[in-house]
Amino acid sequence: MALHSLKHKPDSAISTSEHDLSVLHTQSDLPFSEKTNAANRTKAVSKFELWAARIGFFTGGFTVASWAPLIPFVQSKLALEPYVLGLLLLGLGVGSFVGMPLAGTLTQRLGARNAIALSGLASCLLLVLLALMPGFYFECFALLAYGVALGCLEVSVNIYGTYLENRQKSRLMSGLHAAYSIGEVASAAALTALFVSGFAPITAVGFLMIVLALVLIAILRKIENTKLEAPKKEKTGKICFSLMGPIGVLAVICGVIFLAEGAMLDWSAIYLRDNAWVPQEASAFGYTLFVIAMAISRLTGDRLTTKLGPQTVLTIGTLLILVTLLALVFIPHPIAAFASLFVMGLGIANLAPILISAASRTNSMDSVKAITAVTTVGYGGLLAGPALIGAISSAISLQGAFLFICALLSMGLVMIKRNQNVFN
Repeated sequence: MALHSLKHKPDSAISTSEHDLSVLHTQSDLPFSEKTNAANRTKAVSKFELWAARIGFFTGGFTVASWAPLIPFVQSKLALEPYVLGLLLLGLGVGSFVGMPLAGTLTQRLGARNAIALSGLASCLLLVLLALMPGFYFECFALLAYGVALGCLEVSVNIYGTYLENRQKSRLMSGLHAAYSIGEVASAAALTALFVSGFAPITAVGFLMIVLALVLIAILRKIENTKLEAPKKEKTGKICFSLMGPIGVLAVICGVIFLAEGAMLDWSAIYLRDNAWVPQEASAFGYTLFVIAMAISRLTGDRLTTKLGPQTVLTIGTLLILVTLLALVFIPHPIAAFASLFVMGLGIANLAPILISAASRTNSMDSVKAITAVTTVGYGGLLAGPALIGAISSAISLQGAFLFICALLSMGLVMIKRNQNVFN
């Protein structure tokens, strides 16, 4: 992970005061490193703050990957028809859309640490409740509530991560997002091992969530609660909440990238089975390769972005997604398909961290609202993408749906080319 060690970490590195992010908006024409000099001079980022951000991202990935293996158990225990299960799963997306906008308010009013702790611990608790599976309506309510907690957690940790990055005056977001991917892999491996060993869902999930909650508390208690205040410029009405201009560019590209990721999450296994001649029992291996590649790429993403520049990494990453999607469609062979998904994971991994990082430094909106807007649109693509792909595949074919994503990615490449100053 490309984290720069700090030679001086005074006791004041952990602050008891509230920090104003307005300094990051007053120098919009300066390079990334110069924009953050003023913030960095006031406070060095401590190792505890970095670990607090990592555990927040890890918690999001771990709980998401813990819910997916529970779905077959829920369907069989509650005897749900496919369309009823689809209605149940819709609650996660609806809840997330409710929770994401709440994150900005919580980080400003309750503080970043408290927002992460509240949403992270709520996610752990709700996963345990979901594993109980006493009835359909209980499960619907618990999944809706989990969606709210998850949406709030994912935006809160992105807000806190960009706050640390701007103070550090070096890129941290890819490394922090790597913790999310590592959480997904760790959860999948741990639950698989426990289920194979004969543990019931409530026992396996309950044990993992208790351990995760204790680790979350132990790390977060080492940092002070930082309230991320809105810039003073907002009070004059010069900064407003809008998806126009730079924020609109970042949000649209983020939505397209997340849509492609969501399509791989829900449809890659089906595509490998039906179109690439991969046996059903091995079809899920494609997405496993995809997630592992994302984790690997994010561990080196900060150094790569610093060396090549954000626009270059965005361009190369988007091109890799486009080319590998085309390979999936036109080279329907197991080896080519697995290789395409691995390379796609390498390409897609660092795009969202760059876009969210850029949103934190825009001068058209305060940092908290900008990150909330871009992240909400991005995760909207992640959640709505699978349904959109399903609709297109029903009307045309799954190959046609993947080609539709290719068209959106081509549009994204044009936007990246024309708006290079937005990403610095």
